[in-house]
Amino acid sequence: MAFGDNGPRKKTAFEKLTLFVVILMVLVTVGGILISALSVLL
Repeated sequence: MAFGDNGPRKKTAFEKLTLFVVILMVLVTVGGILISALSVLL
């Protein structure tokens, strides 16, 4: 956003990789919470 980013542009491979890693980490975290919650209930 900073450094004068002028509107929409093609994402670089690094940005896509970073976004993928962040989403993966969120999914793993949520999955871990759900599994621990289910194991408590069962």
